[in-house]
Amino acid sequence: MKVVLSTVGSFHIFPLARELERMGHLERIYSGFPWFRLAREGVSRGKVSTFPFVRPMIMAARHLPFSVPGPIMDRMHEISAVTLDRYVSGVIPEADIFVGHEAAGLVSGTKARQRGMAYVCDRGCTHAAWRLNVLQEESERFGGKPVRPPRTLERELNEYAEADLIVVASEVARRSFVASGIAAEKVAVVPYGADLDRFRPVSRPDPGGFDILFVGQFSARKGAYDLLEAFRLASIPGSRLTIAGIAHPEIEVRHADLLERPDVVRIGHVPHERLKDLMSRSHVLVLPSIEDGFGMVVTEAMACGCPAIVSENTGAADIIGDGENGFVVPIRSPEAIAARLTALADDPQRRDAMGAAARETVRAAGGWEAYGRQMAAEYRRLLDARS
Repeated sequence: MKVVLSTVGSFHIFPLARELERMGHLERIYSGFPWFRLAREGVSRGKVSTFPFVRPMIMAARHLPFSVPGPIMDRMHEISAVTLDRYVSGVIPEADIFVGHEAAGLVSGTKARQRGMAYVCDRGCTHAAWRLNVLQEESERFGGKPVRPPRTLERELNEYAEADLIVVASEVARRSFVASGIAAEKVAVVPYGADLDRFRPVSRPDPGGFDILFVGQFSARKGAYDLLEAFRLASIPGSRLTIAGIAHPEIEVRHADLLERPDVVRIGHVPHERLKDLMSRSHVLVLPSIEDGFGMVVTEAMACGCPAIVSENTGAADIIGDGENGFVVPIRSPEAIAARLTALADDPQRRDAMGAAARETVRAAGGWEAYGRQMAAEYRRLLDARS
């Protein structure tokens, strides 16, 4: 079995490529990232083809001292996906499976099918239209403007229709596809792994305080208001909320009073290799997303011995046993988050036990190696069904 992969960046697709190469299944992987950004991913240079003409500009824009307007970033993302897709469609080598990461597989996936390959749409988030509806509800919650559909929306919907199989990482993502009219048998769930060599405990939380961590873009989609309000409601003595990521402009304006508290520490973007230090020193990670196909920061934190509080719409809720290695709460429920924060702060022994259980959960799941094996099994099932 030979597999070709295509993605605008790296995401979970490169850990997948690494495992497929180890098993002898990787024919080639295409990416919009330059090689210097991909060299650390562990995939042989001879298996990687790059198309770095648009995506590096998006990478650079995210590190500017100011926010690039959303419509401009959306347009740049569309261009990066469309140009990569067209390039790949003309150079796909012979293989059995073609995997197109979301928005970048429509033309190339269709071409692959015409040549007899099976086309797999790999979707990291929930169904694009379902996601749009949920985010619209969140905007209306605070009297916001209508949410602008992404420029790739129609392209992604067409990918779902063209693909032989859609692979997602969580049950909430699978349910979003079924609720949107996609046949359940067309959607496979394979949860992401974690790099257990990179993410491991390297220190301990300060027993004299209570450190709460958020990692990612601090936005309405990620439940920013619910976390800020929960932190205010809990009012735990000696507590601190650390935000490792850039706050979305709407959060800066709409919730400035909560965001500018002295016990809310904003440290901006943190390089991936430094996250284990933050996670190991934190008592709990909170990711109360309104919509999140998985949320890899959750498994990474758990691997560092940090329990997590997540919403039911965060895909990583699949691996959390409520009250055992973390907590799962309803979306838009700051009161529920506050109650769980208080419970952990009031019972250090329970928190330590949950942290140990969190690490064991991720270790037992098998990391990216197990993810690669499960994906290869799904590809084989697809080929068997076609034959």
